[in-house]
Amino acid sequence: MRLRGKVALVTGSTQGLGEGIALRFAREGARVVINGRSAQKGEAVVAKLRALGADAHFIRADLSQYNEAVSLVQQAAAHFGRLDILINNAQAVPDLIPSIEERSAEYLDQALRSGLYGSLWTSQAALPFFRAAGAGRIVNFASINGAYGSKYGAAYNAAKEAIRGLTRTLANEWGQYNVTVNVILPSGVSPSYEAFYSDDPKKAEAVARLNPMRRHGRAEEDIGSAVLGLVCDYARYITGQSLFIDGGANLLGLPQLHAAGTV
Repeated sequence: MRLRGKVALVTGSTQGLGEGIALRFAREGARVVINGRSAQKGEAVVAKLRALGADAHFIRADLSQYNEAVSLVQQAAAHFGRLDILINNAQAVPDLIPSIEERSAEYLDQALRSGLYGSLWTSQAALPFFRAAGAGRIVNFASINGAYGSKYGAAYNAAKEAIRGLTRTLANEWGQYNVTVNVILPSGVSPSYEAFYSDDPKKAEAVARLNPMRRHGRAEEDIGSAVLGLVCDYARYITGQSLFIDGGANLLGLPQLHAAGTV
């Protein structure tokens, strides 16, 4: 029960990796606020957490909108009386298109508002509650695609790399308040991940075989457990870091990923 007494807000947690992280936190005693744009999905996740004996609550919010992002944090803290952990997982994923297309600017705005701006707005709103609690933990989300500049994903990739820059800056500024800010680059099975390979299941199997661990990541057991490590007291002196949680997939390098047909 390493998170007993802690309150965690996990954005974009109505499915996929966010849901896995929420489940992992619940098993460690955290009170968890679920967030997403679908109330039906959100309440379904809340039911799963409550079945584990956890105290959970759902708040609908679109993090590409400033007022909703700030209100989400304030409502989360008000509901449980405090806030200790913020996981910025929510991110719009635009379609893959060549960067030469005019729509690239439109897609970039969408990716930046939901990911970069949303992460900044929620973090700023959370800081007063962290200072009141005497400590805080923020984990942001980047991507191996951004780190390696995968083709046709300029908007998504740029947003994810910008989040890494934001993470380092917040870590540098907010360490004085005992707030750690780290970023993960995860690879795990999620609805968007499955949709990407839905037209060719054999491609997904081929990608798994290339991974040094010879399998895909699991949302709760692999990604959730690693994020747990970053937010519990054992990691209180780790901040401003980028952590690949991908079974070593980043060791393959971009050419091998392209050869596998993953991007």
